[in-house]
Amino acid sequence: MKNKKRSITFVVVLMILIILTLWISGIIPKQIARISATQYLKKNFPEKQYEYVDIEWSSSFGGYSIKFKDENDKIVGFIMNNKYFPISPGQGTFGLEDSYRVEYEAISDINDFYNHSIAANYTDIRNLAQNYSKEQAQKDNCFIIGAMVHNDNLYSEFMDKYDKKEDAFIRVVQSTVEGDIFIIDVLYEARNNKIHLVKDDTRDKFSAQEDRTIKYKTYEKTGVWNYQNSQYWVAYNGELPDGTKAQYSINSDELFIIATIN
Repeated sequence: MKNKKRSITFVVVLMILIILTLWISGIIPKQIARISATQYLKKNFPEKQYEYVDIEWSSSFGGYSIKFKDENDKIVGFIMNNKYFPISPGQGTFGLEDSYRVEYEAISDINDFYNHSIAANYTDIRNLAQNYSKEQAQKDNCFIIGAMVHNDNLYSEFMDKYDKKEDAFIRVVQSTVEGDIFIIDVLYEARNNKIHLVKDDTRDKFSAQEDRTIKYKTYEKTGVWNYQNSQYWVAYNGELPDGTKAQYSINSDELFIIATIN
């Protein structure tokens, strides 16, 4: 009987030692971190599909750095806090949650605009150099309107996506009469069927100082406005005004001319 108790005690002690060894070595905590991180992603990002990639201890952050990839093979990572019981997501989750909110809820300001994946291939307009040129814009795959038109296929591609109700983005660079440039970023958010627009007038040296701004606006639709024998690509709310009138006073909050296309 005593021998049996000793055997049981030995097995229990051995199991505890094995568990402690696995815990201290990080093997068990990594599994806890992985399970907790997976549950966090499922709960907070229900419209995304994440697949586990890897995990490693990060002494600089005091937690486990864990990585997943989404359905588009984009890698995302964040920290699971605590070395021995990592059940709490930490650094890296704020940006992830903010990006998801923008992607699946709504764009509400200029920060959301440039955090959205639709605009991911272009530099935030606020970070472009003041000497940004049409030559550089051509290299950056922008729709350029001036004495010469470049990359005009981008406009057709944008409108094709818009008609199909697919997310779309285009950067339009135009010359002023004096030869400076202004830049307009147009983003179509298919999820909410909304046009978002950012205009940068900071390089127009001939405008008044107070007009050299970057402004963000939203509109219900985009399309072509026929007015006084010309065609304009516009963003607008409601219905387009009657183009047969000799003159029309434009309220940019309701009708914004992006470019002359004919």
